[in-house]
Amino acid sequence: MKNSLRALGEFGLIAMIRRSIKNKPSVRVGIGDDAAVLSFTRRKDLLFTTDMLVEGRHFRRDRATPFEIGWKAMAVNVSDIAAMGGLPTAAVVSAGFPKDLSVGFIREIYRGLKAVSRKFGVDLVGGDTNRAETITLSVAMLGEVRRGKAICRSGAKIGDVIFVTGFLGGSVVSGKHLKFTPRVAEARYLARHFKVHAMMDLSDGLGSDIHRLTEASRAGAVISEPGIPVSGVKISTEQALGDGEDFELLFTLSVKDAVRLALARPVAGLQPFHPVGKIVSAKEGVTLETKDMTRRKIRTLGFDHFR
Repeated sequence: MKNSLRALGEFGLIAMIRRSIKNKPSVRVGIGDDAAVLSFTRRKDLLFTTDMLVEGRHFRRDRATPFEIGWKAMAVNVSDIAAMGGLPTAAVVSAGFPKDLSVGFIREIYRGLKAVSRKFGVDLVGGDTNRAETITLSVAMLGEVRRGKAICRSGAKIGDVIFVTGFLGGSVVSGKHLKFTPRVAEARYLARHFKVHAMMDLSDGLGSDIHRLTEASRAGAVISEPGIPVSGVKISTEQALGDGEDFELLFTLSVKDAVRLALARPVAGLQPFHPVGKIVSAKEGVTLETKDMTRRKIRTLGFDHFR
């Protein structure tokens, strides 16, 4: 149906809601980024994000341990805070459970939640529980960043070099989508040593998220197929663009800073930084430059909850 949620899609729904919301001046960044940015103190801004995991959509009980379910529910929020260049500080967890779910299973979910919390210094400070037909976990998280220094999706400039951390594609097959490590250390390293123009986390796939970043920045992009760091020899370019749930960082730097990053000595414990393309004018759209140097449009790939 023309007016159905399926026709509108997840990002169309977000855009519709965003147009209807008006915020106070204390809201520095509202709907449309990895986290909201709120005025807090003279030295710090507050980051605020939330994510919901629903059984059957984000995980299956027969393919994920309860520990992994809890880990993912907390880690996706930490990833959002990292993508803004911040540090996570506190979280609340709202949980819906079927009434016949074992207490042991629930304990393991919370063990996974707490494992991520400990690893990244997040205080688990409250939440809610309710009965539900399937397992549903909704985490809301606070973070902090230096005042005025949050890194948004909207700052990419024409001529910027586009980078990703780590490797892309095959996240579900490999199980990475359940046990990934949020790139907090990588984001903090970048924020300390470089002027990052735009950044977001790769939750829906490079083929989808590059559209989100360029739309926010009112720009276009050329992605170099040979430059895409695929996660394995059996992973295709299409999988690297469209599988989603990589939870790596997608960011842009000026050419000068891109050269500095390329020449920098590797830092132990950090994922590699791979240049994958460049920011161009909006009229050029979002394209893939293939191995034979031809270009084709990148359609919006990746996951959409309503399609």
